[in-house]
Amino acid sequence: MALSAAGLGGCAPTAAPEPTPAPTPSLTQEQQDDAAFQDVFARYVNLSTTEETDEKLSQLLTGDALQSEIASVRDISQKGESQEGKSRMSAFEVTSRGRDPQGVSYMVAQACLDVSGTRILDSGGRDVTPKRDDRLSLQMKAIKSEAGSWRISDSLRNETVHACD
Repeated sequence: MALSAAGLGGCAPTAAPEPTPAPTPSLTQEQQDDAAFQDVFARYVNLSTTEETDEKLSQLLTGDALQSEIASVRDISQKGESQEGKSRMSAFEVTSRGRDPQGVSYMVAQACLDVSGTRILDSGGRDVTPKRDDRLSLQMKAIKSEAGSWRISDSLRNETVHACD
């Protein structure tokens, strides 16, 4: 009997192994690039005026977009103006991508920028916000730097893309 009891012990049911979760599918390079472009735009939109230094801007912008924003920040500062409130972005979508003749990777995207929550104040704290549309359809281009990061190189208002519809 001792043998049969020992033999049956090996047949006792064991706990079923825990199921392993299916691996999370990794993003394609294209999806990673799209997300990086959207992140750059979101970080740019969320910069406060006190954070808009040449150094911070150069991490997000390049070329004409960078030079234009630096000039705008300096102009506002010289006038003693400030911005209050936050803009919001929505409907971000990459619409095309490729390489320019120099081999630099680029993407073009459109987005809606809602500026209704922002005001421009003069040095005395008075609202000097010009008459404007609350929502702007934007088209942007980002290029990939040699270091591998994406930066916005161009941005313009383009209502024909209907990003705010």
